Amino acid sequence: MAGRRDRDEHRSQRREELLEAALGVIRRQGRAASMEAMAAAAKITKPILYRYFGDREGLFTAVADRFAGELIERIEAALSSSAPPRERLVTAIDSYVGFIEDDPELYGFVMEARMTVLLGVADRIAVPIARAIGEELRAASADSGPAEPWAYGIVGMVHLAGAHWAQNPTLPRRRLVEYLTELVWSGMPGFAGTEP
Repeated sequence: MAGRRDRDEHRSQRREELLEAALGVIRRQGRAASMEAMAAAAKITKPILYRYFGDREGLFTAVADRFAGELIERIEAALSSSAPPRERLVTAIDSYVGFIEDDPELYGFVMEARMTVLLGVADRIAVPIARAIGEELRAASADSGPAEPWAYGIVGMVHLAGAHWAQNPTLPRRRLVEYLTELVWSGMPGFAGTEP
């Protein structure tokens, strides 16, 4: 039993090392990163890389999971503060756009991935946002039904606007965040109930 647990732990640790090597290649080469380059960076052959991730989509999914996990940490930290709702919204949107700015090659790589992977990332990011919106709506004695569709709308809006901005940064990040915040805040009637 202990031997199997040790093997599983070793395999998990090795998979994490290979993922880190793949992320390094992606951060250097962006969308052009190949499985061959990722295997070479890890000092292994491509079949060994496949052994740990199943196939190319398995590796894409692992990269997207890492991406989503790091982004969710930032967004949840912003949403869980005790700041007023609008300020939390600004911080959450800024966290999302800042993540794109901080790691543009990884972001571009994930966005090039297959739609099923992207939808999985959107699902993971939308859940804490929907939870926060629902809590605010309930606290304002408003219908919390819109929480989930609004969360997905916000994720889609920030994703597309942020991706466009990353390729064409024609305005400062701060202004992009202000514009997106205003659109979201103005478009959610009854949200937090205190500001227009």
